[in-house]
Amino acid sequence: MSELTREEWLARRRSGIGGSDVAAVLGLSPWKSPRQVWLDKTTDAVDDRQTMPMLLGTILEPEVLRLYSEQTGVPVRRSHLLWRHEVHQHLIANVDATAKHRIVEAKTARSRDGWGEPGSDDVPEQYWLQVQHYLYVSGRDFADLAVMFLSDPKPEVSIYTMKPASEYPELVAELNEWWARHVIEGVEPSPYSTSEAAERWRQSRQGSRVDATPAVLESVRQLAAVRAQLKALEAEEEHLKLEIQLHMQDGEQLMDGDSVLATWKSSSSSRLDLATLRQRYPEQAAECTVASVSRRFLLKGQK
Repeated sequence: MSELTREEWLARRRSGIGGSDVAAVLGLSPWKSPRQVWLDKTTDAVDDRQTMPMLLGTILEPEVLRLYSEQTGVPVRRSHLLWRHEVHQHLIANVDATAKHRIVEAKTARSRDGWGEPGSDDVPEQYWLQVQHYLYVSGRDFADLAVMFLSDPKPEVSIYTMKPASEYPELVAELNEWWARHVIEGVEPSPYSTSEAAERWRQSRQGSRVDATPAVLESVRQLAAVRAQLKALEAEEEHLKLEIQLHMQDGEQLMDGDSVLATWKSSSSSRLDLATLRQRYPEQAAECTVASVSRRFLLKGQK
């Protein structure tokens, strides 16, 4: 273990797979893809931008740890150390705190949806993987996940206790393989979404053609069927929406007793009139115009 400043840690995290990377590397994260982790580990820029939930978690972390200590009677020590597995040096961990030879990880969550009973290890999969990774890297026998649920009426934390899981070493083998192939060998992971595919292959080769395989032909057939279903559902949605609006007319709220079923309120917005801008100030508009390249995916008619 070595003491690090935050700036050093942000750069050092590129040297290994951390707890928050595990779910993404395994393709199980709702927020991040394997390719995003790969870009984070293999590019020079370290992206330190925080989302609003991340920022809120950072702000409330000291309070979560304080409440944990108050409720358990056990003092906690904030951790500013980067832990590294003694054998697999590319497996790293940066835990929030330690208390009596156990790891303490602080979290905030909007609600208790997806969480089990406090005292158990029934937590969302990405957090289970994160804490198991910390236990594996550190060699500790226990970890407490202290969670502040923002939907609770008063500030307190629920504590979930975890021990090293016997199945985690099998996942470590997958992490090792991923690191060796994608970071050491430099093989870019496959895109996990259409937006990632568009980013990966931003520019098409003009006039190029690709022969479809039987599997791709089946995907084309299924996509056409799904789009037909969506089109029918969208038409039905439009019909039902119109029926409701015809009933509401200029009313703002649709009620069922005291329950609000729907709202239809007026709103105003301002937008830049590009046509007028280009007509009156063509030179300035040209200076502020940036060329971009994008690809449009079209499903053509089938035979």
